[in-house]
Amino acid sequence: MAERSFAKEVLKLKIGAGEEFRGEGILAITKALLQCGVGYVVGYQGAPISHLMDVLTDANDILAELGVHFRQKRFVVLTA
Repeated sequence: MAERSFAKEVLKLKIGAGEEFRGEGILAITKALLQCGVGYVVGYQGAPISHLMDVLTDANDILAELGVHFRQKRFVVLTA
């Protein structure tokens, strides 16, 4: 379950070149990643980037339109 919902705010990720972006820092980071051409993101809840995972979960439809693949894992396997 997401720590916080960004369902309404993710629509700001669709703004185009020349338009002013106003929003929370994590949304600005997400917008920057998309503008830089990121194509695949994976993470898990509780990770240091868990708020980014919340934003990406809520923006999954937008990501799909842009060809970005997002996967949220429920656990992480650590090996020695």
